[in-house]
Amino acid sequence: MNRKALNQFTWKQHDIGFGVIIYILHVFIILYFSDQTISFTSIVYMILICATAGYGISRYMKWELERG
Repeated sequence: MNRKALNQFTWKQHDIGFGVIIYILHVFIILYFSDQTISFTSIVYMILICATAGYGISRYMKWELERG
């Protein structure tokens, strides 16, 4: 992916996209295959963790784009 393609998306779109992908991966796929129960608290905690991770990754991407 080149810089022009990356500039078409805002860092907030990357934030939401990354957070949703990680959330779906963890809550619905990994917990299902590891035979763990999906509880309300695990869903709430993962929303917070995935939103924070998505924000961190997208801020890093924004910093990289502005830097170079």
